Amino acid sequence: MRSFEMPAGRSPREQGRAHGEAFRGEVGSLAEIRLFLTCRMGGGARDQVLELAERHLPVLERFDRDLADELVGIAEGAAISPAMVMVLNHYTDLRDHRFDRAAGGAITDGCSTVWLRTPAGSLCGQTWDMHASSVPYVLMLHQPEREGRPAAWVLSLTGCLGMAGMNEHGVSLCVNNLPATDARIGAAWPAVVRRALDQPSAAAARDLLLAAPIGSGRHFLVADREEAFGVEASGTRRAVVFAGQHSHYVHTNHSLDPAIAALTPIAPGATTLDRFRFLDDRLGTSPPSGASELWALLGSEDGYPRSVCSNQATPEDPHGPATCGGLVMRPAAVEVDACAGFTHNARPERFEP
Repeated sequence: MRSFEMPAGRSPREQGRAHGEAFRGEVGSLAEIRLFLTCRMGGGARDQVLELAERHLPVLERFDRDLADELVGIAEGAAISPAMVMVLNHYTDLRDHRFDRAAGGAITDGCSTVWLRTPAGSLCGQTWDMHASSVPYVLMLHQPEREGRPAAWVLSLTGCLGMAGMNEHGVSLCVNNLPATDARIGAAWPAVVRRALDQPSAAAARDLLLAAPIGSGRHFLVADREEAFGVEASGTRRAVVFAGQHSHYVHTNHSLDPAIAALTPIAPGATTLDRFRFLDDRLGTSPPSGASELWALLGSEDGYPRSVCSNQATPEDPHGPATCGGLVMRPAAVEVDACAGFTHNARPERFEP
């Protein structure tokens, strides 16, 4: 699996510039793919989507100036506009801003997130499911310690600030997308992930997520050695739906909070309920005893193609949803196992912040 270590001792803008320069062609091509998909699903023209992306940039700067500078640095290094890098980062939220209500709408992405207690300590992990054409761009991104922010490894894409991962304190974060009807201008969600991973504990990350200017639907699982929380968000609402009250926890792509569920309808054909039932049953009846068993569960093809690991792309639609990566984290050991592409029968690589 590819990885990129941002240079230590450099400013956020310089670190972003190094990232953009290292993957210049890939950042530009992924941004173009996501601009095309946003137009297709939201019904907007290219200039409309880019104008919408521009409106998100000041919100990011107010939310976290360092991460805003890093994003601008990526744009400089990749020789594209900051708005295009915003499209690359904020794609799933931007596509919820529907310019044409008759347009195709969100695809049925299928991330599956789990947390459980084991005798050796808690485990958490997820599959990361997205348009299949994103697989070539998946990598692990290392953020070195900077100005009091802890070092972290994050599952990411070329040009992206980060999507899930763990910091050096063992604070871990996983995500699920929730297509929402109340999308608004907000901070780029990968910046929210990175900011949450700056926190010293899962409780602090939970509080950050509840207060952050999140722009559309998303679920965040945050965990450390002692605690775990599930936080759901739409554009206008927030809810804590899990606080460690059970021995295991599952979240897929539907909301568990009734008020947020009313704003995040399940798309036709979505596999979210199938995956939820399968994982909840397995964790309840034969829970994994360690990281390798959890990894195998996240690679399950039971019930394919409505399975935890799946591929719904076709030659006619190469951008169809597929499992594009995955990770399992051990907060007590401060270890991350991750892979790019299908998790089924994959051998993950280990990363330690």
